[in-house]
Amino acid sequence: MSQAGPHPEVRQVPGREDLRQRIEARIRRMERVSGYGLWSMVLFLLVSLAAFDGFSIFPELSEEARKFLGDPPPGEMISLALVVYAFSSIVRTLARMSRNIKPYMGLMHAAFFTAFYAFYHLSGMLHDNFWAVFFAGISVMGLENYYLWSHSSAAVRKERALLESMRRDGDGGAG
Repeated sequence: MSQAGPHPEVRQVPGREDLRQRIEARIRRMERVSGYGLWSMVLFLLVSLAAFDGFSIFPELSEEARKFLGDPPPGEMISLALVVYAFSSIVRTLARMSRNIKPYMGLMHAAFFTAFYAFYHLSGMLHDNFWAVFFAGISVMGLENYYLWSHSSAAVRKERALLESMRRDGDGGAG
């Protein structure tokens, strides 16, 4: 029985240190996650740079490749799909923001806007529609990245407040 008294104190200190380390690890992870959106935006901007130049950095598709791919969709259908995608993506992000649901990374958006550039390129209408894809991409990905950043920042603030609370409690309430 006499040994039971010191054990809870001994167990609390390592458990407390373990909790502190887990909180600090979560903070580092959330800080990394907030940067992921920027990488997807950089990817989108690099693809946009290539698209602005008509993808001249890539070789032209061979006639066999074009036959394999088939006829590109009409420009009006691509434009309609772009408007629907951009609008629904913005509404979806705003809905997640209003319900404080964890944001999703923008890499999928970068892939979809790359596909829009590719469809317009294959249909021969990229020059006329570049800015539509670019501004739709900047709008959707900008909103998504803002939410990712603000959500991550709020979570980091909460974790840091928890660490500060643990430090105050560890000081015996002094301070």
